[in-house]
Amino acid sequence: MDGIRFMMVVQSLWRKRASSALEEYGITVPQFFLIQLARRRGAIRPSEAAEELASDRPTMTLVARKCVARGWLSRRGVKLDRRSHLLRLTGLGEELLDRIEAARVLGPETLGDPLDVLGSEERAQFLRALDKVQRRARDLF
Repeated sequence: MDGIRFMMVVQSLWRKRASSALEEYGITVPQFFLIQLARRRGAIRPSEAAEELASDRPTMTLVARKCVARGWLSRRGVKLDRRSHLLRLTGLGEELLDRIEAARVLGPETLGDPLDVLGSEERAQFLRALDKVQRRARDLF
């Protein structure tokens, strides 16, 4: 359990810094990740976004609703399934992502890099181990 607690602390500290960095853009960390995912994947169902972003469906629904209200995403129904809909990045969302990425507000030079205490080989081993743990967690949970 110690390893999980350590990862949670690192994630929590990063999220606080990232939230502060994104405040001036009027976007939260989950909203940023969702519109970034929509850029990468194109049209995406909220349930797929929830799975990919390790979120629950009700939370993702709220995040998506706010992104649509802000004009960063559009929502369109699926013809074959009237209950389902797809989210797509809008021009406004694309512009916001471009501004945030150009400013590098979430980059290690801005937020810091807690892995900078590791040498290159240690870092590579650590990242391989984290990837292995993440894949196992997805299998378990």
